[in-house]
Amino acid sequence: MLTTGAVFHSVIPGATQDQINRFGALHGTTGRTHTDPEYAKTSVFGGVIVQGALVMAPIFDICRVVLGAPIDARMDVETKFVSFTRPGEAISVKIEVVSATPERVELSYSCANPAAKVVQVGTVAWPSLNNDHQQA
Repeated sequence: MLTTGAVFHSVIPGATQDQINRFGALHGTTGRTHTDPEYAKTSVFGGVIVQGALVMAPIFDICRVVLGAPIDARMDVETKFVSFTRPGEAISVKIEVVSATPERVELSYSCANPAAKVVQVGTVAWPSLNNDHQQA
């Protein structure tokens, strides 16, 4: 049973350069600041940065765990990329239940790097699953 105001915490392991490269090839995010460490050192970022979408991808898995059921394609997602992360940095995730009614579930989330700097914030919402996993 989800209750409004409930908070869940998780950690996303740091991405390796190989994972960054493979994710980039799959999603078309192969910019040199992600995939070319030598170039990235000379960029305004001062080194490789992980694609924001790669940081965000595990959020959906965490939401599935919070719900205790699969999420379908009808969900609404809003994300703001606030800062960046580096390869190997584990990301702390905080998810809060904004609302949970029989008609709709909404979660907010924030991701922070090891220095506790917020790197991403957003919401994930979808119609309830019409099963016993959701209670108002």
